[in-house]
Amino acid sequence: MFTERETYLSAAAVALQREVFTSAGIKPREWSKRRYRVGCGFPIGFRGSRSGKVIMGQAFDPSISADGTFEVFINPIIDRPIDVIAVLAHELVHVWTGIQCGHRGEFATVARAIGLAGKLTATVPGDELRGKLEGIVETLGDYPHAKIDPNSRKKQGTRLLKLQCSDCEWTARVSALQANRLHSESACPVCNTTGTLQVQI
Repeated sequence: MFTERETYLSAAAVALQREVFTSAGIKPREWSKRRYRVGCGFPIGFRGSRSGKVIMGQAFDPSISADGTFEVFINPIIDRPIDVIAVLAHELVHVWTGIQCGHRGEFATVARAIGLAGKLTATVPGDELRGKLEGIVETLGDYPHAKIDPNSRKKQGTRLLKLQCSDCEWTARVSALQANRLHSESACPVCNTTGTLQVQI
């Protein structure tokens, strides 16, 4: 039984290479030519969307990795093992074909060969592939993760700071951004004295 997400995802990647990618003529040993890591994390620029457009996974080119490794992330909003492994299969196609392919060319060829169906930018497993994924899930067991809902976060209110003139005792509430703009020559808007505005902590 797996207790860590990354270990589970790494095992799932190996299972996909043995049981799924062979359908595209890619032998498991050939994956030794591809350096990659898999993990659970939010795609860049995404922290939850009410618009319905959600990026389920993302693969990064080795050129942006400090040690020249493909970096693959599965969005933590999903936790059903079959969905997680289906997304992982899509991202591993990117690892195999290279990020420069986008969702065309060799990517499309390999994706269809392993049984990914639907729009190439948002694939789903076809019936045959789903059966293979169910077998992998049965072998690996539960994905050790509980989904995260970023939209349920409470928004933190803006904390206003008290600003006071030490000369005429004028006071106001300002944001931290505005307070940081004050300097030694800032003048009180009431008495026009400079250097007397102080933020009360």
